[in-house]
Amino acid sequence: MKQHSEDKHPKQDFQVERIAFFSDAVFAIALTLLIIEFRAPHVTKETTESDLWHEVKDMKFKLASVVLSFSLIVNYWLRHHSLFKHIHNYNKKIIIANMLTLLPVIFFPFTTSFLYESLGVNNDAASVPYRLFLVNNVLAGVSMYYFYWMVMKKYREMSYPMDKDDSREFEGKLIIMAASFLLVLLISFISTEQSLWGLVPLGVYNIITRFTEKKKPQKNKHA
Repeated sequence: MKQHSEDKHPKQDFQVERIAFFSDAVFAIALTLLIIEFRAPHVTKETTESDLWHEVKDMKFKLASVVLSFSLIVNYWLRHHSLFKHIHNYNKKIIIANMLTLLPVIFFPFTTSFLYESLGVNNDAASVPYRLFLVNNVLAGVSMYYFYWMVMKKYREMSYPMDKDDSREFEGKLIIMAASFLLVLLISFISTEQSLWGLVPLGVYNIITRFTEKKKPQKNKHA
């Protein structure tokens, strides 16, 4: 029979898993809700093939927005998942930090829907959903970094240590993502059309990261 140490509750591991399962469910629901507003074109007896293709073509902004948000949510989930690989204990503050991480995630379906309904509209009002979407991403990155800091820095006794290279990559990617979306947001107040130039630092970072990873010697898995 498995023995438990005196300072460890018998259900401690299970409770940590419950937090992870709950979080995974939130991410999964957010991903699913992205498609709720993505309704198929209505087909009648009078509908021609040309009409149908025209309606499908008009959905390009919706499709692009959904794919973009899907990729972003998956990216945040991967970060969240990699953190829980190290967590073996928790306290109230860690639970709160985790909930703060999930808060921006549940808003992605709303900000995504708001965004694709405004794409193609050429007036000042279209900038509002665009900026809300950017704020959503900034908050997602900041809250994820806060959760990382809580479990790996402030309450490091609650988790197994992370490899230095992994820790550096984790921090760097989150900081550069949040900073890039913040830069896009700030530039949007000057020029919405030029605002995407704010993503250049993120692109440069990804190129440098991939280049340095290729130059690293591969670890021998069978060693």
